[in-house]
Amino acid sequence: MGQRLIFLSLVLAALLTMPLAGRPSPARAVALPGPEPGWQVHEPIRYSNLALFPVTAGSRHDSTSYITLDEGLGSGEVEVTELGARIIRHRPGVPPPDRAQVNTLVLVNHSKKALLLLAGEIVTGGKQDRVISKDRLIPPGADPLPLEVFCVEPGRWHGASLAFEGKGLMAAPKVREKAAVAKNQQEVWQANDAVRGGVAENLTAGGRAAAAPVRTALADSSSYTQLENSEVFKRRIDEASSSLARDYERALREALRGKNVVGVVVAINGEVVWADLFADPGLFERYREKLLRSYVVEALSVPGVEHARAGVEDAERFLAEQDGKQIIEVEPGEYRLVEIEHPRYSVFQLASLWERGEPLLHFNKLRKEAVAHPLPRPVPLPNQQRPR
Repeated sequence: MGQRLIFLSLVLAALLTMPLAGRPSPARAVALPGPEPGWQVHEPIRYSNLALFPVTAGSRHDSTSYITLDEGLGSGEVEVTELGARIIRHRPGVPPPDRAQVNTLVLVNHSKKALLLLAGEIVTGGKQDRVISKDRLIPPGADPLPLEVFCVEPGRWHGASLAFEGKGLMAAPKVREKAAVAKNQQEVWQANDAVRGGVAENLTAGGRAAAAPVRTALADSSSYTQLENSEVFKRRIDEASSSLARDYERALREALRGKNVVGVVVAINGEVVWADLFADPGLFERYREKLLRSYVVEALSVPGVEHARAGVEDAERFLAEQDGKQIIEVEPGEYRLVEIEHPRYSVFQLASLWERGEPLLHFNKLRKEAVAHPLPRPVPLPNQQRPR
């Protein structure tokens, strides 16, 4: 009798733990080999060929002691200029450069907070618009420092001012990858051309927009920022971004209510390609709008694939895979940047050394574009002269 009761109990327990057909699987904690084992992936928010999987964390972190690039440039507490406008800190015995260079700017943090920089953030102005090449922290009140950047406006090398401003722009993942991983100016230009050309081609496909205004908008400027400055592009980006933002805010009030949403995993055409996760919901919220628009631009730059959908398990698997060669960069007392290089993807983990516990401020994972879609050789527009 006792053995029969034990057997029935085991059968009942097995039945209770089996998933019911048709029931959506709940969010699960992802077993990561990295520093944040408590992340949970939730059902996606979709628009056309783009899907955003919200990720929540079990605990909160206070990131109010950091200032973002947009906040600093907007308040005047952070300055970014061309080389030559300021004398920068340099290695002993090496004379500082005295004129503007394509891949180096000068940054000064006048604020009383550590400045958080993310790879892919765009600054506009100077002699040409640039994209920041890597995540890092800049200490408060530091001397002028060199800032590694890449050009995203190959048709211009002049300007009324040597100063830059932030307009809340984040480059599309294709461009961010080339700046952060390839670290090659030619590849950044190719990615910039591919994104701009892809968005233009998809806008004119199926009569969505007249071809002539789109061609005119592309010819007006070679800058990535033309996607936001030109009404013909901006209208479509606004439409998609607004729809996604409304659905996300609805999810915050309903399915995600009371949860700590710290970022998203991104899928395009059913393939998981990207993730941006932060230390806490407040920090994610400060970047959310411009990240969202960058994902929209990426999705608009490729042809849509009908019925191609990624699921929660695909997003979880993407987060969990973190094998590869580690490259660790440490600025003592400031930050630690861990880069994991794999043939199929790259991972970046930025930890703050300003705080006890060394919190992970930003986690970024990307699927390498060349794995699935090698970049075509671009055909430069008439005004696209590369600076020499």
